[in-house]
Amino acid sequence: MNRWSNKYEIGQESLDSHHRELFDLTTMLDEAMISNNPKNLEKIILFLEHYSKDHFSEEEELMITENYKGLKHHQHEHKKLSLLISHLRSIYDENHPPSHIIFEIRQLIDILVNHIQTVDIGIINLVKKNHS
Repeated sequence: MNRWSNKYEIGQESLDSHHRELFDLTTMLDEAMISNNPKNLEKIILFLEHYSKDHFSEEEELMITENYKGLKHHQHEHKKLSLLISHLRSIYDENHPPSHIIFEIRQLIDILVNHIQTVDIGIINLVKKNHS
């Protein structure tokens, strides 16, 4: 698993804080697996649902305000990620085996971390522009 590194910081404390929390999800997932309590998986799903709603909209607001040329691509990526989170919710609500849900969460965390490392990194210049 990737660990948080300052190289992923975009320079906007709220967004960086969200990103750091996402990297901490691996620990939450490990604890949920050890506890063997499916309710702990729901806590992770709730986190992801809130994360996608709050964090994605905050990022997109910044991009809209700054007329970011990558906005459409970023919105498209956020929509795909939100659909994956919705899928996760549905398999949890349909009582799929915990091992299947854990696998899906693990994949989603990897996808979100990759998004931070490859897509979100593109908005660093927007933040620097606002703080100069």
